[in-house]
Amino acid sequence: MKKNMRSAGITGAILILSLLSGCMSSSQRYMLTAPTMVEKHYTKQLPIIGVEEITLPEYMKQGKVAIQLTPTQIHYSQSDEWMDNMEASLTKQLIATIQRSFNHPNVYPYPWGLSQQAGIRIKVAISRFIAYGDAVYLDANWKISDLKRSREYGRLFSIKVPCGKDTASVVAAMNKAFGKMSQSIVSEINQKF
Repeated sequence: MKKNMRSAGITGAILILSLLSGCMSSSQRYMLTAPTMVEKHYTKQLPIIGVEEITLPEYMKQGKVAIQLTPTQIHYSQSDEWMDNMEASLTKQLIATIQRSFNHPNVYPYPWGLSQQAGIRIKVAISRFIAYGDAVYLDANWKISDLKRSREYGRLFSIKVPCGKDTASVVAAMNKAFGKMSQSIVSEINQKF
């Protein structure tokens, strides 16, 4: 009888510890989101737009939220993860921002299997997108190609957005930074086409 009670007590203790460790190691999942409202609406008639998948630094592809600790050291959170593949997610957000800004549904991931050709192609390469100290830094360049006239327009973009130390604050600042970059691309499209 004592042996059964001791066995039940040990099993119960293991079960409680397992539950507690599961609670303590649960992760938070984050995603960057496209703005529901755009800053400005444009009325231009645009050709079909193709957006290549945005390229990111390797630390953004690991699935964990990364924070830069020193100029040469990056820390990956063990409990804070990205909900989606960041390259695909940010590309979808840029597409949504362009669609909303121009009320233009013909914006697609590029290349595609459509029978129609794009008139405009957009390529974005983000070289830095990380929290460091009290801010999020986003450095990127983009190329907008006018495929009908064989012209290309390139730009460098850099922004620093203040943030707190917690992950939610960092993600909010990243959302703001990416939104500003997306609006700059939209403005460039409006000026050139």
